[in-house]
Amino acid sequence: MTTQSLPIYQIDAFTDVLFAGNPAAVVPLSDWLPDDVLQKIAMENNLSETAFFVPNAGDEADFHIRWFTPTVEVPLCGHATLASAFVIFNRLGFEGDLIKLQSQSGVLTARREGDAIVLNFPKQPIKGETVSEEVLEALGGVKPAETFGVVSRDTDIVIVYDDAAIVRNMRPDMSALGKLAGRGVIVTAPGDKTGLDMISRYFLPALGINEDPVTGYMHCVVGPYWAEKLGQVDIIGYQASARGGVVACKVDGDRVHLKGEAVQYLKGEITVPA
Repeated sequence: MTTQSLPIYQIDAFTDVLFAGNPAAVVPLSDWLPDDVLQKIAMENNLSETAFFVPNAGDEADFHIRWFTPTVEVPLCGHATLASAFVIFNRLGFEGDLIKLQSQSGVLTARREGDAIVLNFPKQPIKGETVSEEVLEALGGVKPAETFGVVSRDTDIVIVYDDAAIVRNMRPDMSALGKLAGRGVIVTAPGDKTGLDMISRYFLPALGINEDPVTGYMHCVVGPYWAEKLGQVDIIGYQASARGGVVACKVDGDRVHLKGEAVQYLKGEITVPA
């Protein structure tokens, strides 16, 4: 079998220190590989997301980006986009402070701002939706304040609690949750510490990820919810996973600006079919 070598980076996103935030693999490409190879690379990496991007020939964007979990391709991912922008800015010699990325979710941008990167993502609207008692039991059985579904991505439900301690201390039955929900489950509550407006977590056992450590996309769901609830456009969110991470959100109409830092953990080389 003929093979080729490709560069790979592992970046901790939404953190300024190693071993925190959310790790993503980033694989720059000159041309797209077959979809099944992209999926196998993501499965082999076994991180919540692997991002791939190729130079874009048109004027609308600088690169075309795609994201894969170990089991599926997803239409939008924040932390792997932040990781990709970090690589493009700091490792690939990109000139300028603004990157335009074509994706399944339209054109996204990543802007350099000091040591941080600001992503411009589409707001993810929600609508009221009933969640089964079985799913709530798998989450611990606490009665929620509200429940929603994500309108633009019919694979996620949102469960709002009144107390951040419920979210922080939650120990879901992942096996049951993956079978019952069949989709991602976002849990969120008001912030419980000075400087935090909200606390959230994101469980995706049905997609091969028990818990995503720090999620940009999720903050495009819960950020606008809490912005409306609190009557402010700037929201500081903490994702209370074991690794943990802070995401600064600014709601701007139908867009959400997500600000965070990233650090490189690994640079290497992978071997794939040519």
